[in-house]
Amino acid sequence: MKAPFLLRTEGWTGRGIGLLLGALAVLGQAPFHFWPITLLSLACLFARLQWAAETDRPGRRGFSAAMWWAIGYFAAGTFWVGSAFIERGPEFIPIMPFMVAGLAVLLSVFWGSAGAFFARAKLSGFLAVITFAAVFTLAELTRGHAFGGFPWNLPAYIFEAGSRPSQIARWIGAYGLSTLILLIVAALGQALFWREKSWPVVLAVLPIIALFGIGQVRLSGAAPSYQPDVNMRIVSVPFKQADMMTQNSSVAITNDFIIASIKPGLKDVTHLVWPEGAVRGFGGPAMDDPDLLYAMGGLLSDGDETPPVWLMNSLQTERDAGRLRYYNVSVAVTFDANGIPAIAGSNRKRKLVAFGEHIPFMDWFEDVQFPLISTNLASISPAKTKRLADFPGLPRLSPQLCYEVAFPGLTPDGDNAPAEFILNQSNDAWFGKSAGPAQHANIARYRAIETGLPIIRAASNGVSAQIDPYGRIHGKIVTSEINHIDVKLLKPLKFNKNINLINLVLLLISLLICVITPLIRVRGVGPRALANDN
Repeated sequence: MKAPFLLRTEGWTGRGIGLLLGALAVLGQAPFHFWPITLLSLACLFARLQWAAETDRPGRRGFSAAMWWAIGYFAAGTFWVGSAFIERGPEFIPIMPFMVAGLAVLLSVFWGSAGAFFARAKLSGFLAVITFAAVFTLAELTRGHAFGGFPWNLPAYIFEAGSRPSQIARWIGAYGLSTLILLIVAALGQALFWREKSWPVVLAVLPIIALFGIGQVRLSGAAPSYQPDVNMRIVSVPFKQADMMTQNSSVAITNDFIIASIKPGLKDVTHLVWPEGAVRGFGGPAMDDPDLLYAMGGLLSDGDETPPVWLMNSLQTERDAGRLRYYNVSVAVTFDANGIPAIAGSNRKRKLVAFGEHIPFMDWFEDVQFPLISTNLASISPAKTKRLADFPGLPRLSPQLCYEVAFPGLTPDGDNAPAEFILNQSNDAWFGKSAGPAQHANIARYRAIETGLPIIRAASNGVSAQIDPYGRIHGKIVTSEINHIDVKLLKPLKFNKNINLINLVLLLISLLICVITPLIRVRGVGPRALANDN
């Protein structure tokens, strides 16, 4: 029997349908959050894989169906990566299409492999539903960790962080919520395209109702409380990353940050927060730019015997095994009453952008002087471990630079002294006026829900705000203006140190289901059970 048009997987017609369905699914992600479209798109993917299972080449057609769906999804969801090549300079533009397409294809291999496995298993009914959820959870966990990981736009993120459905991430994390969504869409696909209606409808609808209900209960008692004597000023200046790449324009941008920093009310501020990328070529603890340090000291200490601590982003240098290493760091700079600066603490970035900040086998690439996208340096080295920080005048914190905040479970538990908030300094100017900054902000807000920690977020050309432990925004800067917000630091909830354990349990359960279900499978009636089959 010929497959219905929407479920067709073979030929360029089938590939085109997959691309379109995947691209439409991105409408569930930030800034749109039209999540029913994503659910319907994934339900169609489930049905297409079920149809592929009934063909003479289920593995090949299952791989194709999931792969092309994922190419559409990741190409539409991460196309903003191309802006980084444009901002870096004209010599990088010719390679932009290949790198953007290559990223989408690379990420799609995980989904294609999951689709091939699922179609070859030839499952039906409830067994097919739970196996679909398990196989694609395994694909997402692998995508988030393999080769450094890129856990961007997980299925969970179709619900805006801070909304009622997002609150379940407090207990099961973003990967757990993604698993639940995959279970829902598989049941929905069963209900829409197969004649089994009763239990799939219940399985698709009840979890959604539960998500809204649980979230409503949790948010109804969510009243903010604040740390004593910690007042933070988050500074934002709109700029194009291309302008930061030249000396004269970069100095003007940094001057705008300085001007915004010393606006009225500074005497009540205990900590001044700048985003990543606000200063070009600053050497941090090496004090390669003493003029900037002393200029800031003079301005911040003017008439103030207790100048605010300056939290900024920097590059740190260190010689190791005969090579000069560079590290991307969060830095705390203090000033005395005379404006004399001192580096009071720093914290290195662990998760780096592959082929942007960091190149695998970087020593060899440095020797051949391979050009990078995001820096003028040969390569930035990752920190050996992710550590908490103790900066002056602040409770213990977890600095997470840029897309480090995209990784569930990255916040260390700190043994008996856990972090009380996350500091996320980011440079979203690389991604222009695209969906990238909005996606990044939504992902960051999920880390607040998972960990129970508030987030102070300073993002160049992105969303700068304080995020409470429920993922809600308290004070937000309009990125089109030179501006700042002054916020009192929120208190945390109890730190959730079980996220990595939850992820491990999901991984083991997914593996177990993938091993067992092919052994106990029961062949279904397949295409003849389609709802539109007469």
